[in-house]
Amino acid sequence: MKTLTCLYLLPFVLSTIACSGEKEENKTSTPLAEQDFEFEIYDSLLVDYLGNLFLADITQDGKTFLLIDQRSDTLFVTDREGTIRSKFKRLGDGPGFYQSSRLALPSFLSSNEIIVPAFRGFYLYSLSGEPTRSFLPEFIPTISLIDAYNNNLVVHDDHVIFPWEGRLSEELGVDGKEFQMASRRVEVLDLESGQFSPAIPFPDSSKFRTGEKTYLNVNYHTLIASSSDTLYVAFRNEPVIYGYLFSDLNNPASIQPIPFEEFIQKEPKEEAHYGTYDMKDIYVGMIQNLHPTEKQRFLLTYNRGLTDQEYDEIFALETSDPEEFSRKRNKTNTNGQVLFDGKSVSKVIMKPESLGFTFKFISEEEIWFTPNFEYAENDYSVIYKTRLVAK
Repeated sequence: MKTLTCLYLLPFVLSTIACSGEKEENKTSTPLAEQDFEFEIYDSLLVDYLGNLFLADITQDGKTFLLIDQRSDTLFVTDREGTIRSKFKRLGDGPGFYQSSRLALPSFLSSNEIIVPAFRGFYLYSLSGEPTRSFLPEFIPTISLIDAYNNNLVVHDDHVIFPWEGRLSEELGVDGKEFQMASRRVEVLDLESGQFSPAIPFPDSSKFRTGEKTYLNVNYHTLIASSSDTLYVAFRNEPVIYGYLFSDLNNPASIQPIPFEEFIQKEPKEEAHYGTYDMKDIYVGMIQNLHPTEKQRFLLTYNRGLTDQEYDEIFALETSDPEEFSRKRNKTNTNGQVLFDGKSVSKVIMKPESLGFTFKFISEEEIWFTPNFEYAENDYSVIYKTRLVAK
């Protein structure tokens, strides 16, 4: 691992610590919405591999890294010095292989086993790539939105939680008024019994819990994350975080509306099913991921979205003036990472141009970013270690 070291004189250290303490105290008393934050690079993982590697996961002891080449779907296991311990590809046909594609990033189920959520179920492998076991639900699972760059799987004790749908597809289809009332947003796998069970209906206070109107199912794609005793849930086009105790995954123990400055929400339809849609229906405000932090707040990735009028005006430029199209779209559709403390939302966190859009969150002091490949070196792969700092 590449380490950045500095040498300080003792008087300067004491002065710096004192100033940092005063600065931290001032920041604590300032509302979050008025504070400026940035991701500060202070370390990196270098891997001797020519290609675009994305970081998928890190073991709890921080000693083993799981990376993936998105082009070939090859998985790499490295140590914290970047030495490749194994690499393997398990996308294909036959025993031990997952077909089609992954539904999310692979994760470490433990320090010696990797779990891959794929179309048919969960496929598990040793760190050397040998198939160990698989868990396939009794129904054909479906999912409203595939995000191959996001880790949307939670492991708690001997249970794996993932936002699969499909249990009701034969009876109710994959969307609609009846579906919204009957749907459970996650499936919970008991690793000991191998049984799947549904959990988390739309909460009573959610706009999606209605039998009167129909929402586009992509816009209630479910996002999950966890702390020690709580599963946090958000729906893509609803600015709310619901908290569930693991002992009760039917009723939220906490409900936290997120006061984004702007968050475009799409109106539902009157029909029994949503039917056809176009791009403007999904170019809406969206929560892309959420991470509870050790400071009792959340790190969120979000997009403001575009109104129908903004969409029409901006996308009219797509072929006639591509440069202006990109400029106006990026300016209007605010996006990036923000902090949310239950009361207010920070400004978009500043990020060096060398950082890409995917990251592995450990704590506010340890956030690993895949690089922006437009600026990455060509003769090796790098993953940047950053921390959140107040400016």
